[in-house]
Amino acid sequence: MMERLLLAFAIVAAMWTAYQALTRLVLLLRARRGLRIDAYHLGRPAILYFTAPGCSPCETIQRPALLQLKALYGDRLQLIEVDASQHPGLADSWGVLTVPTTFLVDRQARPRGVNHGVARAGRLMDQLIAIDEPPPQRTLPAEAGASR
Repeated sequence: MMERLLLAFAIVAAMWTAYQALTRLVLLLRARRGLRIDAYHLGRPAILYFTAPGCSPCETIQRPALLQLKALYGDRLQLIEVDASQHPGLADSWGVLTVPTTFLVDRQARPRGVNHGVARAGRLMDQLIAIDEPPPQRTLPAEAGASR
């Protein structure tokens, strides 16, 4: 029994490690190829947000979280929304498997993080801080506090 439990744990750990390595590889390849996003302006961090029509989590959770961050950061943050159904080649080149997917891009146009699925405002702010982009003020609006 214990052997099976250890084997199951080892398989899950190996799959998680492979997923993390694949995510890093996608970001590295994207950085080497360049962003290929016309709306991006060098010198300001960005959140690249892949969405699609009819995506309920995109509309009800992800977009409000992104708008909270945009209100907090103002012009210091670029928010670039891409409709994956209108730009499937771009979504494929970024490795988008599901919507919503958000990528964090630093000031030098290097992709530094990815969230497959919903990422709440608190998590995105923590990721922005990790790439050295602290907000002008440290707190999110009241409705975002519960989303961390």
